[in-house]
Amino acid sequence: MNEQTPDPRDPDVTIHTGGALWPTPGEIRAGLPDDARAEFEQDYAHALQVAADLGDLAQLAHVLEPWQRRLIHHRAGDYDDILDRARAVRAGEDVGAIPLARLQDADR
Repeated sequence: MNEQTPDPRDPDVTIHTGGALWPTPGEIRAGLPDDARAEFEQDYAHALQVAADLGDLAQLAHVLEPWQRRLIHHRAGDYDDILDRARAVRAGEDVGAIPLARLQDADR
């Protein structure tokens, strides 16, 4: 293979599961509040159906990753703060900087 032709054995996407950073679908399901869990179930079921119909797991990877991040932030208790900051940024508001101590605490 030359450098312009991709190796067909290389994955386009990777599905990560397990460990603290990559909760499994079961962990996502168990860890989310009821309203978010219902939304996850719908997204997850659709992704599984696409995978079954097309034989392609890309949609599943694209569904799991944001839900994994959402659960991590939910567990940390800062998910609502993150949403509020994102809304403010989209609205053009000056949100300032995140205090360094808060970022360091998140890494622990």
